[in-house]
Amino acid sequence: MAKTKSQKKTKTSSVKSAPPAAKLTWLPKKTFELEFSVPWQAVKTASDKILTQLTKEAELQGFRKGKAPRKMVEETADKARLYGEVVNQLLPVAFAKAIKQHQLKPAVAPKIQIISAEENKAWRFKATSCELPKVELSDYQKIVKGALAKEKIWTPDKGSPEKKEEKKLTHTQKFNLVAQALLKEIKLELPDLLAETERDRLLAKLLDQIQKLGLTIEQYAASNQKTVDQLKKEYQQTAENSLKLELILQAIANNRKVKIDNKEIDKMIAAAGDEKIKKQLNTPTERAYIASVLRKRQAIDYLISLQ
Repeated sequence: MAKTKSQKKTKTSSVKSAPPAAKLTWLPKKTFELEFSVPWQAVKTASDKILTQLTKEAELQGFRKGKAPRKMVEETADKARLYGEVVNQLLPVAFAKAIKQHQLKPAVAPKIQIISAEENKAWRFKATSCELPKVELSDYQKIVKGALAKEKIWTPDKGSPEKKEEKKLTHTQKFNLVAQALLKEIKLELPDLLAETERDRLLAKLLDQIQKLGLTIEQYAASNQKTVDQLKKEYQQTAENSLKLELILQAIANNRKVKIDNKEIDKMIAAAGDEKIKKQLNTPTERAYIASVLRKRQAIDYLISLQ
């Protein structure tokens, strides 16, 4: 059946109203920017729903709770708070669509910038995030063997050469040697955003601990003969090293095609003992995390064996 003019016109109008495709811009170190928009109609729909909820909860003078006219509630509502809630509701979906469009794999939550947010116009946003960097392993076995072999060579600081066999390194000490060598020899460009996110997580954990002691971050830094800036730099370096090592170990596990079966995960969960904890661990997310821990453990054991 042939389409009528009105049908053709409706279809054309629908195409024009569709939001434009997200614009992707690659920055150095696997960092990217995504510019995307949310149609005004979607903003209006979300705003109306939130306003309806606010009306049900509003307690305006002269009216019982939830009985004030919607228009009065709208006039007295905090617009910044209202639109902030709209953004919180719409952004995750809009960002997910933009990610899917460009087949990206963000490694951290995006930093969002509002480009424009005007009534009766599409709202435009810019999201900045990053993907995990590629790890070039090179000859990592040679690097590890070299690091472990150096420890076997006697030097004056190790005491009497006759007693060198008595000072065998522990598993942890061996891994520390291996880790230092891998971090030094294997190069990878860590995205700044990834490192900053990990640094902030570590600092937040520290802040929580020192607040429980009744201290400020300045007092804690001073007690360690450091400034707050020095403390932040140290945590930045710690964050970078821990992330790099984690990525290197993941790459080695992949290189060795390490696979963890369900029985190994079940065994680790069973070791928790407490039934409540075991139940908490037996979820898809937790099981995936346990599998990653076991993969890393196998990679470490393999590296230590390279002597």
